[in-house]
Amino acid sequence: MDDLSLIQLFLISLPEALLIAALGFQLVRIELNRSSLILIGVTQAVFAYFVRLCPVPFGLHSIIEIIVFILILRVVTGIGFRVVTITALLGLTIYLSLETVIAPTLLSLTGYALHRVMNDSFLKIAFFLPEAVAIAFFIFISKRYDYRLIDFSQEIGTEKEQKNATHGSGKPYFTLYILMLLPVLLMALLNLMLFVSQTNTFSDRYLSLFIAVFSLVIVIITFFSMGSIKKISQLKEKEFEAQKAGETIVQLDKLIRAIRKQRHDFNHHLQAIYGLLEVGEYQRARDYVRKIFLDISTPAELVKTDNPGITAMLYAKAGLAETRGVHFQAQVECSLKDIPLTTLEMNSLLGNLLDNAIEAADAHSGSKRLVTLEISQEHGEYRFIITNTGTPIPSEILNRIYDWHFTTKGKGQGLGLPIAKEIIEKYSGNIEVAHRNHETVFTVHIPDKG
Repeated sequence: MDDLSLIQLFLISLPEALLIAALGFQLVRIELNRSSLILIGVTQAVFAYFVRLCPVPFGLHSIIEIIVFILILRVVTGIGFRVVTITALLGLTIYLSLETVIAPTLLSLTGYALHRVMNDSFLKIAFFLPEAVAIAFFIFISKRYDYRLIDFSQEIGTEKEQKNATHGSGKPYFTLYILMLLPVLLMALLNLMLFVSQTNTFSDRYLSLFIAVFSLVIVIITFFSMGSIKKISQLKEKEFEAQKAGETIVQLDKLIRAIRKQRHDFNHHLQAIYGLLEVGEYQRARDYVRKIFLDISTPAELVKTDNPGITAMLYAKAGLAETRGVHFQAQVECSLKDIPLTTLEMNSLLGNLLDNAIEAADAHSGSKRLVTLEISQEHGEYRFIITNTGTPIPSEILNRIYDWHFTTKGKGQGLGLPIAKEIIEKYSGNIEVAHRNHETVFTVHIPDKG
């Protein structure tokens, strides 16, 4: 093993550890105070000094130093093992990758043999400087443009958050990061070992063993990566279900608000009716009651379905349309009990389309402000037709309205139509948009279970 002189300890190992730690924490967006960074650098440099004094095969010393580096980060910062492991792997992977490119290039340009550089402290320092400058420049650019590969800044605010970051629902994500970084690190280390072995600077007696072990580890990592991807897919599905449940709660909240508004308005109506009865205006009182009955009963009949959850959502949309002065009509011509979509998905699909339709009709300056919904089943499919009056969608953006975060509004996130299309495509359906008779028409086709 190559010995490490004290001058190399202070001018190579110490800045090397400092730069790797600083780079790793910068890439995961964790702020580290200067004293902690210095403590990490000094501890790692001292440990590297003693490791290199031991008769450890070349390559194995790097693995030992990596493991110890992770432990040092854990002890000094108090951050969870998964976060510091990813932080260390990020910094080390980039550093080793640079070293496998810069070191051979410098040897080729200068004509020096590797064993001469390894035995000359000043040459060793000179060869280290370009690597240090490259890492420092990378850190500077990352800070300057706030660049990061992963954002763990929210994972370490409190001890409870740290525990959740390492043992909570984000576990598969952390594991996948590690499984992605570790093969790259091992390949960079293996390339460096192969290069050094070709120069006959160190004994390559254990090289074949290292290659076999590294290859086996990469195969194992690939296997576990597939398992992690499966877990993440399951988490995504649960996240999707939770999102839909949240949207349903929002719809129910709108329904409750609409009911409260109606109750509030009924107090005024009852007062008016009571006043008319008190002064003997019975016919006017009767007309007043008839008008109220027609206003509230017709929409209620039109939005009734055999699915209480969908009915509640449609009532909420009817109330929303009413508050905006938009006339809402719904016609359900079939049962929704056997529809392939869940109630959450149905509410998300129709809710997003109706929200867009109501907003478009509300923005219309004309006297006709109308939104209609037709639900039918025929020819082996369910069909939803949502129409609204309002300004037509410009033809030049029709192919972009389903893009995530695309919106023509001054506010909003542009998620309604992409979410709707995602649900439709999940059940092998399709959605069409057209303009006819000054109306915008969205037509959704969903194959039935048969």
